[in-house]
Amino acid sequence: MEVKEDKFRIRTYECGFDGRIKIFSLMQYLQEIAAIHAEQLGFGFDWLSEINSYWVLSNIRIEISRLPGREDQVTLKTWPSGYSRTIATREFIGNDQNDSELFRAGSEWMVINKNTNRLKNLFKLDLNLPKSGTKALPDELKRLEPNGDYRKVDVVRVPRSAIDLNGHVNNTEYVRWGMDVLSRDPAPGAVQGEFKLNDNIRSVQATYLSEVFEDDELDLLATPNEGGQLGVLGRKSGEENNVFLMEIN
Repeated sequence: MEVKEDKFRIRTYECGFDGRIKIFSLMQYLQEIAAIHAEQLGFGFDWLSEINSYWVLSNIRIEISRLPGREDQVTLKTWPSGYSRTIATREFIGNDQNDSELFRAGSEWMVINKNTNRLKNLFKLDLNLPKSGTKALPDELKRLEPNGDYRKVDVVRVPRSAIDLNGHVNNTEYVRWGMDVLSRDPAPGAVQGEFKLNDNIRSVQATYLSEVFEDDELDLLATPNEGGQLGVLGRKSGEENNVFLMEIN
């Protein structure tokens, strides 16, 4: 399968106070190159719109050697790596201007029918996809499961700016909210102080469970896991429905 390659330079507004790209901004680049490649292969946004469907990201894991910083040039490569009845996989590798590896990622995607909100059977779609392919990550990509003593630390009311072309919250917004919960300076006595994130991020994984729309309210819960892991769980306020899970090492 053809490998799609693109180059981009890290912009100032994409960086945090440490001068490195923010995780959700990095994920926006992954999302964009995936969308462009799918369009070139004939099963992108425009074609799926014709059959009243769209791609959704269901699971992604990014393993980080070094986050690029302001003005760094990144070469990003991506390729489809297999599919089953409901899941198509895609890989990513990012290198710097000296061809040293920065990060690599594996991801899982599904096609959703806009009217019924049900998964499409990929075997019944005319997709130009390989049945299997080279993986970027050394270990199998598995979906996250709730693990630990999650405690509520914040509530988010979904703003219009978080809604994407498909009419729901974009996958990168969940990661933005999760990182904010773990990165803010806690108020005196606030529980989020127990979940403080440092700057040495080695991996980030997000598993998406349910769609969220404008004006929905999400409870954000966090848990410290063993071995330097931190977890975030998003849940619709007043409900038991989990929306997403994150794990940061």
